[in-house]
Amino acid sequence: LDMEMVIKEHYFEVLDTLGDLLIHICNGLKEKYKTELEVIKKQYPFEDFVCKSPIVKFHFKEGVQMLKDAGIEQDPLDDLSTATEKALGAIVKEKHGTDFYMLYGYPEAARPFYTMLDPEDPRYTNSYDFFMRGEEITSGA
Repeated sequence: LDMEMVIKEHYFEVLDTLGDLLIHICNGLKEKYKTELEVIKKQYPFEDFVCKSPIVKFHFKEGVQMLKDAGIEQDPLDDLSTATEKALGAIVKEKHGTDFYMLYGYPEAARPFYTMLDPEDPRYTNSYDFFMRGEEITSGA
């Protein structure tokens, strides 16, 4: 999924639009294909996907703090590993009751050189990742 749009005030306009779109898709699948999902669930059991609206979003620093509170070490200026992404997904599900969330404001060192720096704290960027159950599904800046 790639998107381009005019930003009038803040890059959260893009994030909220993408979040709303993905929530619409997830909810639409549940509504329109409920019967099909039940058939699949009988053969391949799965937990129903929980998606809150509006999307739950956290600054990278908040994600690091949630990991720290759970006893998981994460440098606040380094990118997340696959293991810490999965751990954060489990924490978000437990604390916020959603499988779908967004992490924004990644550290500058974890993003490409052309990513806009956060004007409030240049150690971080105006970037984001969307997650489903601790798995990154899309990102951008």
